[in-house]
Amino acid sequence: MGNASITTHQSLSVSLPDVASAITLPHGWSIASGAPALTLIGPERDLQIAFVAMADTRDKQAMVAAAWHLLDPSFDLPIAQQSEAPATHGWDACTQILYRPPSAESRVAFATVRTLGARVYVNLVTGTLAGFARREAQIEELRDAWRPDGLVATSLADRTAVGWGAAQSEALDAFIRDAMHTLQVPGLSIAIVQAGEVAYAEGFGVCSIDGKQAVATDTRFMIGSTTKSLTTLLMARLIEQDHFSWSTPLTKILPDFTLADAEMTQQLQMRHTVAACTGMPRRDIDLMFKFNDVTAEQRLSEMSKMTPTTGFDEVFQYSNYLVAAGGYAAARSFARDGSLDSSYALAMQQWVFDPLQMSNTTLHKTQGCTNCAAPHAIDFDGHSALIDPNMEKFADAVAPAGAIWSTALDMARYLRLELNGGFAPNGTVLLATDALQQRWRGGIKIDGNTSYGLGLICADEQGLEVIGHGGGTSGFSSDMYFLPAKQIGVVVLSNLRGAHVFLAALRQKIIEILFDAKPTSAQMIAAAMKAMQDATTSVRSRVTIDYDSLRWLNNLLGRYHCAELGNVEISQREAGYWAAFDGWGSSLGSEIQSGESRFVVLTSPPWIGLRLRVNADHSELHLDGGQTKYVFKKCQSAN
Repeated sequence: MGNASITTHQSLSVSLPDVASAITLPHGWSIASGAPALTLIGPERDLQIAFVAMADTRDKQAMVAAAWHLLDPSFDLPIAQQSEAPATHGWDACTQILYRPPSAESRVAFATVRTLGARVYVNLVTGTLAGFARREAQIEELRDAWRPDGLVATSLADRTAVGWGAAQSEALDAFIRDAMHTLQVPGLSIAIVQAGEVAYAEGFGVCSIDGKQAVATDTRFMIGSTTKSLTTLLMARLIEQDHFSWSTPLTKILPDFTLADAEMTQQLQMRHTVAACTGMPRRDIDLMFKFNDVTAEQRLSEMSKMTPTTGFDEVFQYSNYLVAAGGYAAARSFARDGSLDSSYALAMQQWVFDPLQMSNTTLHKTQGCTNCAAPHAIDFDGHSALIDPNMEKFADAVAPAGAIWSTALDMARYLRLELNGGFAPNGTVLLATDALQQRWRGGIKIDGNTSYGLGLICADEQGLEVIGHGGGTSGFSSDMYFLPAKQIGVVVLSNLRGAHVFLAALRQKIIEILFDAKPTSAQMIAAAMKAMQDATTSVRSRVTIDYDSLRWLNNLLGRYHCAELGNVEISQREAGYWAAFDGWGSSLGSEIQSGESRFVVLTSPPWIGLRLRVNADHSELHLDGGQTKYVFKKCQSAN
C-alpha cells in the first residue's frame, strides 16, 4: 500500500474516521505516516489494515476499487469470492470481498464493506499469510473497534426468554429441515436446556448418506474442539482436589516436556495450555497429514521443535498441541501409570463422564458402534459425500483438544452442570461455583466482542453473555453454548465438515425464537448457500481434472517425504492420478497460475482445493501452512 513511512509508539491511540473518541492500538501496532487514508501496520511490518470512509454511491465494487486505488494505485488482484453477510452490531449492511493473490506469493488480501446510513466504511487488509495467521485476532479487534458516531447496536440483555413449548419446537423444526436441505447437512442432533431441564431434543436426517438409519438424540457424533470445555472441567475438578493448580508449571507434572524455546518451556503454567495466549502457532496440518500409529507421547515430543511466534498474553493464537499437553498433564497428575492416552481416558471417565452420567460419551470411536454418525464433507462437485472414517483418527494423539464422541442428551447433562453452578443433574455437587466459573472469565481477545477463557469462548452476542465452544473435524461440526443469565444452554452436533455458518444461523434462529430478535437467520442460510456454490465454482474453474491435461503429472510419479507430515506416493490410476498420504488419500487435479507456477491440487473431500506447489525439476512439493512452510522431497528410487 504505497511507500508511506511508519510512526511507532509503545502505546498508541488513534482516531478512526467518523469516530469522535480515540482507540488504543494493540501493543506494537503503528500508523503509516503520509498514507492517503489511515493505515495501521502490524508489529512485524508484514500486515496492514486501512480505514476508508466515503459517501454511499450504491456501487459497492466501484467504491471498493476506489478505496484500493487510493491506497495502492497498482492493486489489480482478481476477486476470489464476494459474500453478503447479515448486518450485526448496528450496521445496515456488510459485504466481504476476498482476492486471489498468486499462491507462490503467500499473501492475503480482502476488503470488508459496511454501511451505516449514507456512509460506507471500507477496511482493506493485505499482508503475508504468516502475518495474518499470527495476528488475525488483532485485525478482527481493530475492525470491530470502528464504530462510527451514530452506530447503535441492538441489545437483548433486558429481554426475558419465552418458555419453550410446542410453537417454538415447530418453528425450529421447520427451520432446521429447510436449512439442512439447502446446505446439504446429512444429519443433526440438538438439545436445548432451559431452567435446569431439557426443554427440546430432536434428531434430524441420517447417520450416513449411503444408509437409512435416522439420527436420534442418542446418536454419537465426534464433537471436535467442544472437547476442550470438558477437558478444562476435568482440570478444574483435579485442581479442587489439590492435584495441581492453574499456576503449576507444566514441567512439574511432565518433566520431559520441552519446546524449542527453553525460556518459554519454563514459563508455561497449566492455565496457559488452555488459554490460547502463549503465542504458539496453530499446527493442525501436522495433525491432519500424519496420524496413523502416532501416540500422544510422540505428539508432545514434536513440540520440542516448535516455538511461539508472538509473546505471552499478546494475541490470540490457537494451539491444539498445547491444549493436548495441558490435558494430558492434568490426567497424569491423577493417573501416573500407563500411556498418556490411557491416563486421560481414565481421568475423564472417573471425574467427568461417570459423575455426569454421560453413559454414551467415549474417548475415541468405539469399535462396532451401531449408533454413530458417519463423517461427511463437500466434494469437488459441491455435494455432501462420505469420507474415510480413518481420517478422524487425527485427533487420537491430541485427545484433550478434540477426540471425544458424545450425544446431544449427554452434552445436555454437561450444560446443566454449567448452568447449575457446579451441581450435577442428580443434585450432587461436583465443583464449587467459583471454580467452575473461573473457566468462563475472558482473557485474550479473539475480536472486539469475544475473548477466550479456559477452554471456553466468552462472547457478547446482541447484548447477551454467551459462553461455549464449537468444534470441527474432518467430517463433523458442533456447537455448544450457554447463556448463564438466561439459564439457557444449547448443543448441536452435525456430521458435515465446515458447517459452522449453518450452526451460526441455527444459533441465531434460536435467539430469534427465544428473544424475538431481528430475523436474520434465513439470510444467513441464503448467504451460506451462495458462498458454498461460489466456492465450488471457483475451484472447478481453476483446477483441471481431465486426464489429458494432467499428463504432466507423470513427472511427479513416485514417493516424497516431509519430515513433519510423513510420506506421499503419487501414482497413476486408470481414472487419473492419486496421492496416497500416511493413512489417507486423494485424487489429484492441477492448477497453473501466472508466472507458470504449477500446483498439484487435492480433489477428494475433505481437503478439496489444497495445493502443493511443484518446483522446477519436480523434486519438491511445497505446502504453504502460513506460519509454517512444508516441503515434500522426492525419494531416490532403490536400484
